[in-house]
Amino acid sequence: MDRRLHIILVFGMLLSLLGCASSNKSDVAYQKYNQLMRSEKLGSGTKSNLATPDDIPTFVQLKGLVAPGHLYTLYHPSDDKLRGKFRTGFDGVLRLPYKVTINATGMSFQKLKEAVSKRYQKFFQRGVKNVRFSLSRRDYWVEVRGLVKKSGRYLVKRNDSIDKVIDQAGGLKGDLSKDFFVAALRQQGKKYSISLNQYFQSNFFGKSPTWTGGDTLFITRMDEGANSGELPFVTVLGGVLQPGKTLFQSNASLFYYLSKTGGTISNIDYDESYVIRRGPNGLVKLHFDITKMESIPAIYPNDVIFLNAEKKTFWDKFWERTLQVASLISTIAVLIIAL
Repeated sequence: MDRRLHIILVFGMLLSLLGCASSNKSDVAYQKYNQLMRSEKLGSGTKSNLATPDDIPTFVQLKGLVAPGHLYTLYHPSDDKLRGKFRTGFDGVLRLPYKVTINATGMSFQKLKEAVSKRYQKFFQRGVKNVRFSLSRRDYWVEVRGLVKKSGRYLVKRNDSIDKVIDQAGGLKGDLSKDFFVAALRQQGKKYSISLNQYFQSNFFGKSPTWTGGDTLFITRMDEGANSGELPFVTVLGGVLQPGKTLFQSNASLFYYLSKTGGTISNIDYDESYVIRRGPNGLVKLHFDITKMESIPAIYPNDVIFLNAEKKTFWDKFWERTLQVASLISTIAVLIIAL
């Protein structure tokens, strides 16, 4: 009697394990994309340390002031040394003939002009009024470093776009379609960072930084480990022509991310589609059929989409289940003999 009971218990456990192994149900209930569209909009869902359009300073208060990079014309009718064009340095200091230096930071042009006249008074007992000083060009110094082909300092216009500034530095050293890049800016004592992928590949930013002169632009590649905390993205693995990461787009459906990664390959198993998502207790699996619109989940930041690239026919599944049953019977037979 005990032997029969043992056999029944073992048989029941093996059937239970077989059932679990062949189950493709989702780990948790999930929100469908169509449900989302009928209810509310989907936000980014991720707090990022990168700047948003509202975070970018405009420096309106500096518009009427002189800045590093501005070009001036100096002229005196009787002194050849006081004839020429002179530019404010990256440090905001204007260096003129006869070792005259003026820190122009925070000055209006009128104040700077008065300072120039005052400095040259000691060189002329009279006639200092003949020194002509005028503003020729409003350029701005920007230092570009990091992953650009020609690091250095460049003159830009106040509202030049980031891509135009990067082009002056020879262009980006890398591929935006394969990696994620960050532009770290330092302006007037303020520091902030912008995702270049968001800047170039979407309409996330409606404006560029306002250059103030003496600015620093440092281009770097975002570390793999920092991606999830810095930039919302979606990863597509398996079943597509170009697997990889794509920037998260609010309210975009699954098919948007499939198209961004080259589209699906042939012979995928449509009913073996998954989204892997990080939940409060770790990773969870969402199982759905890509051909059934009502089952397609809403995509959230940092989701992983996986499509089974090996489509199984009825006979594939039949033989797979047959082998499982045969293995089960074999195991039971061994246990009966052992008992």
